[in-house]
Amino acid sequence: MKTGSIVAIGGVVVVVVFTLILAMWAIGTSNREIELRTLIEQKQRDNTSEYDNMWKKISQVAQVTQAQKDALKDIFVSYAQARQTGGDDQIMTWIKESCPNVDVGTFSKLQDIIVSSRDTFTFRQKELLDYKREHDLVLRRFPSCVLMNLFGRRPIDVTIVTSSKSEKAFETGKDDDVKLFESGD
Repeated sequence: MKTGSIVAIGGVVVVVVFTLILAMWAIGTSNREIELRTLIEQKQRDNTSEYDNMWKKISQVAQVTQAQKDALKDIFVSYAQARQTGGDDQIMTWIKESCPNVDVGTFSKLQDIIVSSRDTFTFRQKELLDYKREHDLVLRRFPSCVLMNLFGRRPIDVTIVTSSKSEKAFETGKDDDVKLFESGD
């Protein structure tokens, strides 16, 4: 075989191998972007479900405490009304008697549910932002950014649930409200 033929065959093999490597890299990069995009979209939907579940738990436990409060109010009112029919001696008897014990465990449970549910939701939002960061890196890093632009891949918008107060603090750069409870003054 002639040297020119060997060089030509070697050149074709190098080009074919390089093309295969480039194609495999493009497929892998595209698949990674698709995986991250799908993960972010599903996490966003999952966060909506988690948020809904959080507020339903808080609302329903709060309704239990309201019902418990109403029941206790009825007990105390009927207990007091039963003692009003007698004279002064009856009042002294009522003072000596003990009132029913009030269980505030439901309120503690409500506080625990609020704190743990909000912490869980915050963690899920941070997770979503981390996935978005990974996706953005695939779109922005060289050389994958060239390929992603050719495929028309764009960043994903994610929704992070926050409050008007938090947004105002970040707009102004200040959060001077340090009161925990509003005073009636």
